[in-house]
Amino acid sequence: MQITNPEIDKGKAFDWGRTSELYAKFRDIYPEIFYQKIIARNIGLKHQKILDLGTGTGVLPRNLYAYGAEWTGIDISENQIIQAKKLAEQQNMQITFQACSAEQANFPENYFDAVTACQCFWYFNHEILTPILSKILKQNGKILILYMA
Repeated sequence: MQITNPEIDKGKAFDWGRTSELYAKFRDIYPEIFYQKIIARNIGLKHQKILDLGTGTGVLPRNLYAYGAEWTGIDISENQIIQAKKLAEQQNMQITFQACSAEQANFPENYFDAVTACQCFWYFNHEILTPILSKILKQNGKILILYMA
């Protein structure tokens, strides 16, 4: 699926799905301290329900799975989701993955304890996404936007 955004690369179309197999093979690059900082913010812990936006191949859910949260990962690229499901299955992880855009996320009200977005938040239409996140997050829910530059 090609994505265009006039704010990114002057509107030049891009398609994450074209690189999904390479992402699955090489994208799991973050050091352990990265995940420890997320856990230190009390995100990804046992009994929490977490939504990972722009999950790609499920790097965050897979690497934080052992801490006990119930993860759901969504991504606009069906190919990325196919790879995420394969990797989770190979590691015997029960993670829900689905192909949809963040702006089309349809989850029950007050469902998630936290929402994460790693290296992707600038791709979303914030005017559409913000009310959705407000609706699906529990009271005092957290949004964690991760960006490495």
